[in-house]
Amino acid sequence: MWKGIAISSPNDPPHSRPGERHTPDPSPWEQPASDQEESPPAALDAWTQEPSLEPELVSESEPELLPEPGPESESESESESEQPAASLPRSDLSAWTAGPLPTVTSSLGDWVQGPAELQAEREAEDAWSTSDSVSGTWRPRGEASRSRNSQPSAVGPGEGAVEEPAPAGSSDSRPAFRRELHGLRAVALGLVAIYHIWLGRVSGGVDVFLFLSAFFLTGTFLRRLENGRPLGVPRYWLHTFKRLLPPSAVTILLVLAATAAFLPASMWQTIMQEAVASAAYLQNLLLVLLQVDYHARDAGAASPLQHFWSLSVQGQAFVVWPLLFLLVARRARAGKPVRRPLIVIISLIGAASLTWSITSTQSQQQIAYFDTAARLWEFAAGSLLALALPVLDRLTGARRPEEGQAPRHRTLRALTGWAGVAALLACGVLLDVSSMFPGWIAIWPLAAAGAVVVAGHSGRRWGVDAVLSTRPAAFIGDISYALYLVHWPILVIWLHHSGQERAGLLDGLVVLTGSMVLAWLVTRAVDAPVRRSRWLEAKPWRALTAIALSFALVAGAAGGWWMFLHREQPQPPVAEGPSLATDEVATVAPPDVQPYGWQLGQQWPDLPERCGGPWAPEQGFRHVNCQQLLPGDAEATETIVVVGSSHSRQFIPAVLPLAQARGAQVVNLTMDGCGYLAGTERWAYCDGYDEYVLKYLDAVQPEMVMTTVTEAAPDAPSESLPEGTDVAVQTLLDRGIEVIAVRDTPRWEQDQYQCAEAVIDRGDTPADADDACGADVEDKLAPENPAAPLAALEGPDAAVTLLDLTPQICPDGRCAPVLGDTYVYMDDNHLTRLFVEESLAPVVTRELESAEV
Repeated sequence: MWKGIAISSPNDPPHSRPGERHTPDPSPWEQPASDQEESPPAALDAWTQEPSLEPELVSESEPELLPEPGPESESESESESEQPAASLPRSDLSAWTAGPLPTVTSSLGDWVQGPAELQAEREAEDAWSTSDSVSGTWRPRGEASRSRNSQPSAVGPGEGAVEEPAPAGSSDSRPAFRRELHGLRAVALGLVAIYHIWLGRVSGGVDVFLFLSAFFLTGTFLRRLENGRPLGVPRYWLHTFKRLLPPSAVTILLVLAATAAFLPASMWQTIMQEAVASAAYLQNLLLVLLQVDYHARDAGAASPLQHFWSLSVQGQAFVVWPLLFLLVARRARAGKPVRRPLIVIISLIGAASLTWSITSTQSQQQIAYFDTAARLWEFAAGSLLALALPVLDRLTGARRPEEGQAPRHRTLRALTGWAGVAALLACGVLLDVSSMFPGWIAIWPLAAAGAVVVAGHSGRRWGVDAVLSTRPAAFIGDISYALYLVHWPILVIWLHHSGQERAGLLDGLVVLTGSMVLAWLVTRAVDAPVRRSRWLEAKPWRALTAIALSFALVAGAAGGWWMFLHREQPQPPVAEGPSLATDEVATVAPPDVQPYGWQLGQQWPDLPERCGGPWAPEQGFRHVNCQQLLPGDAEATETIVVVGSSHSRQFIPAVLPLAQARGAQVVNLTMDGCGYLAGTERWAYCDGYDEYVLKYLDAVQPEMVMTTVTEAAPDAPSESLPEGTDVAVQTLLDRGIEVIAVRDTPRWEQDQYQCAEAVIDRGDTPADADDACGADVEDKLAPENPAAPLAALEGPDAAVTLLDLTPQICPDGRCAPVLGDTYVYMDDNHLTRLFVEESLAPVVTRELESAEV
């Protein structure tokens, strides 16, 4: 069987076998055929990559002589020519330290690329990490299926091979090296990088990789089914993730180090979480949670690990997709065709996924973008093409270069290939489709990639397949996995460091060049050695150990960093208090400004007890986390219930000193995003919340309810009293409940913490941060408190107490992000718990005591 054609240096000497014709390489830019039996070239590969070996050539008694990674390798022992195991080099440190150095005869190509693989991998099950694209669609013209008693014979140029016996009904397909698909990787990855660096749009490149991954994976398992070999799904999982995880782990570790060195502390916690999620192939699910998590820190902000979402989608598909082939395994063992059943199964999955993708994209595009279920149809499309391609090739007269015959419709094939590349390049340029993915618009890049696949070998020197088969394209294809891993972190860290929203021409070129260099290093130093390690591939437990070790290194680094930050601070430093008064903006840089960025997750006010005892609700309500100050068996003098949105919740620390002094119980019954507006029509998310609150209040009979009653806007001084607020407050007064009506705090268009943090981190003063981020109070709030009319409302033994804390939040008419040595805001609209405890709690205590509440 064919192993394919490896990418070799122009200086590699030609080799011919008896009866074979050698065709000189027409150009140093093209990738010539490589002979497996030639001596290892004196190039960089001689001391960075070891020769490929078939697993059956290594006995179990010699574990140091291990197989060439490849999903088919374990099942082809009967068909390989023999080679003495004792003559094989060992895979140990000597291969790195004692190998021959490059000779003077090595060309620049040997140093820059060299023969990326000493032989093409037999099967390519993903579109990221393999170095050669193969497809099982080529079958030598006129060659019939061999019987089970057929004898070995040499086939074609490049290497001697043994044809495996084919069961009845098999297509006897052979994996053929498709250099144009290897180059298509380069185009797709180039689009991803260029669009990220300069355009900030969706290119469709990631969709092409998902498409190609399914195309290769399906070819892998289809050949196993049709040739009567075991599917080996567990071995496939180990083999694949053993190859993918180590480069990912190295990249993540580098990102963690760069985060500590260059990124603000407010990003540290999120990046630590994303590091572990990325190593576990769950990054897309974490991003979905961040999109819907109200307390998440600016889920839309760029993280240097955000791009791992696509690898997570791909990894999850790698786990699920091979299981589909188990559904037809029994049919294959019976010698029955499996393509049609697979087409039906995959078509149903693809149709369901596409329907969900279109629906979800229209209603929740930010979530659908990372949703594996909304992306599986792209995987299905690649699989369907792999299943149908042999028929298409036969009907259109396709040929592979290995056959030595020109295909039919050569000009049409060349034009089709160019049309596919042009369509792929145009996606995102003609239209900004960022908000439309991954719905039906993703058909565009997939159809473009499919056109290149179907066009195949055109036989024209000006065909797109000829261009995609050149050495520069092959070089980018070789490092495509590592380039995808590293380009986004480098870009994000540079943009954070430079303060730019988008890279310019010059610095963008520097980012791209640096990414390519680092990707080449990661490929040579990590990806290739691990992928070609015979020792790791010999036994499943070794591959599993490599996977576990890669994950453990990332989890240990992230967890260790988190523990290091908290090593001397088991409690957040809120009790220490600020050393500078928080009623003015400091004009000198304080020694420390708190809370620290990595403590922001602790700044959401929580009460220590779950609701229990007489304060336990009869039943729960969605998005309401009922908490209380005192234990359920405590005897409280009175009860204060906080209701409304997170803007009510942020003031809980302000009432705690008074409650503790009185022995009162405080209950948090807030629902993020929903103010208290009983008696008004609500949108679907808040529907039923007001009724839940009133039912709870009737059961608990509290003395006081605290809630925010006005609502500010982030982009204008349009603070208002929401319609129906007076009715909602009167409903409480009629029940004899005192109402503490709090005025809203200013809201901002930008994250106030991050804005001020950037100024403080470069050594400037809070006054400088105020100039860069703050605003006059008249630009953020109404001139007068819109809640003033509520003071006239009364009930039986109940009244309204207005709390307007604007003078403390915006002293002297200026809303600054830092007062004294304390950050006022934790994001774009919520106060830090530290500021509320230290600056607002004393004022609230005085106000409520003077009002005799």
